[in-house]
Amino acid sequence: MTTVSQVKKAVQPLLQRNQDLALVGRLVVLKPVHHILRGVFICSSSIPDEFMPTWAVIFLFEPRTSFSFNWGDRLYNPSPGFWDVKNPATPDEMCARIERVALPILRPIQTINDFVAFTTSKERFPHEYLGLDIHRKIYVDVARGDFESARHICAEAIDAAKTSKVAWVREVFDRIAKTICPLLAANDRAGLARLLHDIEAQSAKDLKLEKLWEPTPFPLELQTAG
Repeated sequence: MTTVSQVKKAVQPLLQRNQDLALVGRLVVLKPVHHILRGVFICSSSIPDEFMPTWAVIFLFEPRTSFSFNWGDRLYNPSPGFWDVKNPATPDEMCARIERVALPILRPIQTINDFVAFTTSKERFPHEYLGLDIHRKIYVDVARGDFESARHICAEAIDAAKTSKVAWVREVFDRIAKTICPLLAANDRAGLARLLHDIEAQSAKDLKLEKLWEPTPFPLELQTAG
């Protein structure tokens, strides 16, 4: 199993050539970090001495404690398919592949609207496109000020919180039903904004991104209330 120290050493060529990158543990992060987190996670593997780099993009304003790969993909070594730590060519070749493949995908995704356009593609993410999991989409709808869509999801969330036979589903939707839905019912924009800011701050803390994360307004705060 590879170590964080090995990751740090391996990605030095990447960090030196790209000033908009930072390393947090195993995660190579694209700066700045606002609502959207873009990065390449250098995973460990069950095979000793193997790197498993995976690029992905997520949003920070849902409760989260880890960098997930729902909207991303593995970066394979063209030959032989894996990245061997013992191979002295691995750092340069892996970093070059990240630059050629991952960074051109991730750099343009800067705003929430960019994120939505990227992740709602069923062709790109047939099993994970945004909208498939309504417990994630409701946070995005609220952040964008699309309260009509969010209220429709609330109706489903309240029902799922009461009736689902799956424990984690009940837990997730119960949290939504108790936090987001009452604020939506009251059309409380300020309350919804505070909630998302608090969630985002906690996510940044749990992901150890406090030094990189820059709080910024949500679209819902920049709209004129209707």
